[in-house]
Amino acid sequence: MILGNRFALSLLLSVAIAYASSPAAAAVPSVSVQLADILAGGNRHADPELEALLPTSLGGVVLKVESQSGSELATKSGAFDEFLKGLGKTRADFSVASAYATGGLRAEIGAWRVKGADPALMLQGFKTALQSSSTTPLTLAEENVNGRVVTRIGDSGQLAHGPLYVVSRGDTLLFVQTPEATLAEEAIGKLSQ
Repeated sequence: MILGNRFALSLLLSVAIAYASSPAAAAVPSVSVQLADILAGGNRHADPELEALLPTSLGGVVLKVESQSGSELATKSGAFDEFLKGLGKTRADFSVASAYATGGLRAEIGAWRVKGADPALMLQGFKTALQSSSTTPLTLAEENVNGRVVTRIGDSGQLAHGPLYVVSRGDTLLFVQTPEATLAEEAIGKLSQ
């Protein structure tokens, strides 16, 4: 079940509820405990087009890529549901993809797609959802990472798994979360291709 746990870890990020935490690591719930609440099973390749936007390797490690439709998500999140409502969309319009290693890589890579959503509203809604799920005020900054302007959410200690770097592409948000700048640069470069 380690693959499921790693996919759940990235999915938690995608749903914007799990990684926003206080600096105390103990405040972050265990992924294995949350797994049953998050994944309802189903097709792990629900959106192959979205999967194709994600890298298949990072830091010399081969990544597994999966996706799930919003209607398959078992998680309950007010912040996530408000995000979709603000776009005039439902879970049926949403899909999430994740690229992950089965161990040892300190990075999560993912993508959200909300079919037909306004790109400007998506990024703002994402930032709002993440902040509303955090017990700590999160730093927001526009940065140049590997030649691309990205939105960085969080400083060291604000998010349990490091800063979150977000790139908007149409009705899709691409992101990487890592405390390691070299992995962020590599991932953003690959997400930009």
